[in-house]
Amino acid sequence: MRRLLAALALSAGTAVHALPPVTPDGPSGPPPCTDAAVVKLTSSASEVVFPNPRTVTWSLSAPAGCKGLSLELDGAVVPATGTRTDRPPRSEQSTLKLMWTGLGQRALLRTARVNVTVRYPTRMTIDATTQRPVQALLGVLDASNANPTQVIELCNVDLDLTGQANLMLTDNRSLVAAPGCERGARSLGPRIFVTDRRGPGKSLFLIRSDKVKIAGFRLEGPTAGIGDDDDHNVEGAIRIWPFGSATSAPITSIVVSNMEISKWSGIGVEVGDAGDGPLPGRLTHPNVGAVRISGNYFHHNRHRGKEGYGVLVTGGGYALIEHNVFEENRHAIAGGSWDGRGDFSGYTVRENLVLPGGGLHCGFLNICWQTHQIDMHGDRGHFDSDWCCGRAGETLIIERNTVLYTGGWRTVMVNGQPQQVWSDGLAIKVRGNPVDKAVVAGNVFRHASRDDAIGQNGSLGIIGDNISNPIDVRPDNVFGADPMATLGSCDFAGDGKADSFMATGVTWWARSATTQQWRFLNAQPQKLAQLMFADVNGDGRCDVVLKPQAPATQPAFYSSRGTGAWTMIGVNAP
Repeated sequence: MRRLLAALALSAGTAVHALPPVTPDGPSGPPPCTDAAVVKLTSSASEVVFPNPRTVTWSLSAPAGCKGLSLELDGAVVPATGTRTDRPPRSEQSTLKLMWTGLGQRALLRTARVNVTVRYPTRMTIDATTQRPVQALLGVLDASNANPTQVIELCNVDLDLTGQANLMLTDNRSLVAAPGCERGARSLGPRIFVTDRRGPGKSLFLIRSDKVKIAGFRLEGPTAGIGDDDDHNVEGAIRIWPFGSATSAPITSIVVSNMEISKWSGIGVEVGDAGDGPLPGRLTHPNVGAVRISGNYFHHNRHRGKEGYGVLVTGGGYALIEHNVFEENRHAIAGGSWDGRGDFSGYTVRENLVLPGGGLHCGFLNICWQTHQIDMHGDRGHFDSDWCCGRAGETLIIERNTVLYTGGWRTVMVNGQPQQVWSDGLAIKVRGNPVDKAVVAGNVFRHASRDDAIGQNGSLGIIGDNISNPIDVRPDNVFGADPMATLGSCDFAGDGKADSFMATGVTWWARSATTQQWRFLNAQPQKLAQLMFADVNGDGRCDVVLKPQAPATQPAFYSSRGTGAWTMIGVNAP
């Protein structure tokens, strides 16, 4: 009898599956009237373009007096008939269940399903109005839905991606804050965060392709304190490791910019090269800028003695690291010497600001000390993990940075207890001989001398220092400087609040009174004593004015908002 009723229902045009009840007949099961119950579930569209809506319609027909029947749509109890209009965030299936409850039992009688495929536009926005925004982001990141070029914009969202790992950004894809919603002097920007510890090789975002951009939002890890040994190599935010083959072209543009990346006990941004392709790989010093890490704020990425890096360049990779702020990282920038085959790593580190905090390293018997901030490992060590000597990378260019991290006694918290730590931490440590060169030029150090600021190891051995390719430390480096001792004050953000201004001798920086974060303004050599502040162009934001050399002379040049080139007063800046 049940097979006959099911066949009649399908022949009458029911657009759903009417499955036999899963609970057999009997004194303790559903009554016979439930055999005649029919559920229908239909959708207004089988395919939609995000964020367009679709409507699902459902109904239940059953003999009069047949009791104990109920419907659940995607896990929620719904009436016997109805409609629901939603904006599906990703391709998914809706499920309607016919349930029977009685005699102390609950049984599934029928299940009906409809599918919807979601396509995504070339440019899509995920904002506060987006239904299930996390699912929308996961859906569009699914490579099977990728357009040839795609921009995913975030605005006013706080997305919990706990449990997610290795979310792939493929060729020609951008994940950025929407214009007007990005991180800036007046806004922290959208946030993506996780609260879970993750296993080895499971960064949150993974980039293995070209023409990819991540920009303008916060990316927050799960470790507010200092990671311990169990956290080694487990918490990474962004991993850039392009595929390689004999036919792979050089990488042209992978950008991580204007991000706040914090609380990753492993690595904020990791850059490596194609270990499975031909040497020297797709990232090389002649291709500087192919991977550009620019204008970010890396802070509180800490570990007792393993990673805790703002940026790591390893596995034969190369990256341009410029205009970033580093604060409270074990190493601001670290380097892994090579890929194990002959492709050596390197970086150009240019016009960054390293603030005083960070550098804590704890070892045997919980003894802690200060380590260095800009690092390149060697390819040899006395032990399995110290990588102190040998060949240390290929081409290292460290120029026009400001390093305020220095030595002295500090009070730090170790396992919840204050501990006095002596810091003889260096600014730069190259732990071996570069294959090509290491150049340190035009930097500003708070350290008193070159020996206080810069260190190098050579090859393994017991005689001499074994340094065969010494660091080229140029005479234009400045030691013993403290540009934070005297700061300027003006409203660069246009929010009516006075921001702090720092001129280091190579770069200008402003600390927002709203966000309390330093931001790169310009690469200019003028110091505070040579500058004035005024809203020259009337845009409501502070401009930097070059003081005239003669006191009675009117100023002639200004930099719009401190970010523009020198422009004659009376001429509109671009």
